[in-house]
Amino acid sequence: MPLHIPKYLFIAGSAWVSRVVTAFVQLFSVRILMDSLGLENYAVFALLTGLAAWFMLADLGIGFSIQNYISESRVKNQSYDDLIFAGSLLAIILLFLTVILLYFISPIIAPILLRNIVFLSEKEKVKLLFLTGSLSIGFAVGGVVYKVWYAEQRGYLSNIVPAISSIVGLGCLLFLSQFPMVHRLQLSLIAVLAPPAAIPILVILLRQKRADFGRLKKTLIGKFKIIITRGLHFWLFAIMAACVLQVDYIILSQFAQASDIASYNLSTKIFGFLFYVYSAILLSLWPIFAESIARQEWGIVGGYLRKYLTIGIVFMIFSTLVLAWLMPFVLEILAPGKNVIAPVGLIVSLGLYQVIRVWTDTFAVILQSSSNMKPFWICVPIQGFLSIYFQWLLAPIFGVYGIVFGLIFSYLLTVSWVLPLSVWRSHK
Repeated sequence: MPLHIPKYLFIAGSAWVSRVVTAFVQLFSVRILMDSLGLENYAVFALLTGLAAWFMLADLGIGFSIQNYISESRVKNQSYDDLIFAGSLLAIILLFLTVILLYFISPIIAPILLRNIVFLSEKEKVKLLFLTGSLSIGFAVGGVVYKVWYAEQRGYLSNIVPAISSIVGLGCLLFLSQFPMVHRLQLSLIAVLAPPAAIPILVILLRQKRADFGRLKKTLIGKFKIIITRGLHFWLFAIMAACVLQVDYIILSQFAQASDIASYNLSTKIFGFLFYVYSAILLSLWPIFAESIARQEWGIVGGYLRKYLTIGIVFMIFSTLVLAWLMPFVLEILAPGKNVIAPVGLIVSLGLYQVIRVWTDTFAVILQSSSNMKPFWICVPIQGFLSIYFQWLLAPIFGVYGIVFGLIFSYLLTVSWVLPLSVWRSHK
């Protein structure tokens, strides 16, 4: 009897394999970047790529909007080709508009965000921020195709393509490291950020080329409207989430030294890989949750919830214990001779934070998959305010510990109990 593997596990498995490849590439890239850039320039690289998440807001939430519409269409056995075409065209339009906007605001925000980077001129800061932002915007809007693949339950493509992009980026970094260059920081940013931006955009353009525009243009404006209307809900939530999760590098840029930024960057990069192992399951379960909730099959949702919450929490606790022991050896391999230290207290704090993320994000995906955003509108703005407040208050006193403590407090006081309560009420 042939072994049957559930599609969501196949997708999650491909995500794990792809993420292992991507994580290896990222860690190997750290060693190359440390050797070629030095500690101070690497800190700038870490700050800029850490700020990249803010530019990911450029898609206006249309990716998740399309993903849910496709899941709903699949349940009703309806065609969704028009939605894909409209969403992809909308992504291309957003790409041009947001890059133009960034061109005009970069001279204003670059000196503020990089004010502690004294060895760069104002002109260099503006160029670096615009470069990072433009490539990150390209990745954001190109990511629409990944959401389409997930909705079609072909999420393995959404995992394989980024892995290929990271390998291409590593090849570019290795090539650059062989030659003496003046603008090594700029070229390193291009090598790392350009492939993940260019490949999905190319896929979108190729898919648009096959579409029958003459037939679709009659319904295009209507499709734009429904995609953007729902997308704005996800986009506003993404802004609020960014205020919670993405202010750390902004605050670090104002208070931290290069060695602290490098230590925080490397530690969170490793924990980010561990969390991605779990989040890959959540992304693959999103369409399963969406279709189950549409059919009012809450028993299926509850079964997955109990099973994977247990797996995720146990995995994070075990991983934290291992990292607390091995981190000094890992950092010596990644940044030899650079005096980058990650204390055990920082590792334990980050581990606790990741356990809280596992708990909260699981319930968040259930609510988002049913387009139930009301709990987020109420709770996440408060969390965002608390996150900024506690991080800004504690970072000058406790350094990188203050960043992590601020994040933990913002979760415990808000979404860690509000979202589970909201899921329970939706079920009832």
